[in-house]
Amino acid sequence: MNRLDELKKIIDSYNDFAVVSHTSPDGDSMGSILSLYNLLLDLNKNVDVFVEGQAPNKFSFLNGFYNIKNVNQFNNKYECLFVLDCGDEDRLGDCKELIEKADIIVNIDHHITNTNFGNINLVDSKASSVGEMLYEIYANLDFNITRIIAECLYTSIVSDTGGFKFSNTSSKTMKIIANLIDTGINFTNIYYRIIDLKTLNGIKLMSKVTSTLKTYLDGKVATIKLTKQMLEECEATEDEAGELVNIARDIENVEVGILIKEIDLDTYKISFRSKDYFDVKDIALKYGGGGHIKAAGCTIKNKKIDEIESEIINEIKKLG
Repeated sequence: MNRLDELKKIIDSYNDFAVVSHTSPDGDSMGSILSLYNLLLDLNKNVDVFVEGQAPNKFSFLNGFYNIKNVNQFNNKYECLFVLDCGDEDRLGDCKELIEKADIIVNIDHHITNTNFGNINLVDSKASSVGEMLYEIYANLDFNITRIIAECLYTSIVSDTGGFKFSNTSSKTMKIIANLIDTGINFTNIYYRIIDLKTLNGIKLMSKVTSTLKTYLDGKVATIKLTKQMLEECEATEDEAGELVNIARDIENVEVGILIKEIDLDTYKISFRSKDYFDVKDIALKYGGGGHIKAAGCTIKNKKIDEIESEIINEIKKLG
């Protein structure tokens, strides 16, 4: 029995499901978990969907958003847990506890660093997004992709392809997008919400973050910093911080953009982006993180922000 047949048997046979993704969920994880949530509901299954902390409000237009639960609502024992867009169990944060509450773990992901921690592992590092993978899974298993599910999948794909401009966008990706559009989704509105929409507080925050900009290695590397104080001064949220790392990457002649974001005292989340040739995943892996060749991240603790910046620049210099 191949993995898709196993998956079909699980979905047909079981009734109690949970769906979860990584901490600080992005568009791919939010679109993916809500697409599967809505699919399982359509199949008359019992399903709970979880994120750690507050789900980003920019995805509140997706059906099921207001039914998302957090870590203090682990009330049930589940027959099956779907873990989506998550390279390893630790990236679940406090939601890792769900692993102990499920009989079977289905791991669906597109990170090349995935540790295959599930009982069933569907991992395709060539896929643009987990949303793209789920579309193919649903189609191959003859599940009905409704307009509501299509909105979620479109959100997932448009997010992880940067509005179809990243190199992970393929002809297959665009054929899937065409099929999703044919369901009647308002794709222009979703695109605007995900790619273009900015809040006033978000713009104020962007101004403060860009003021920290530094360049290194003959202008090939650019860093920016985001502190908790900046968020407070701008009355901005983590959601409004968005993909600020792209500001650094998108500068002319810059190959690697780095955002150093303060999470707590001497704890920082580092986001890496590259344009053409540098594999930022190699840097993230050195610090226990992971990701993709052109988009990766990690968390560094017990170091000061300037020390982290200097150390990362030296690591990049070593790798050329």
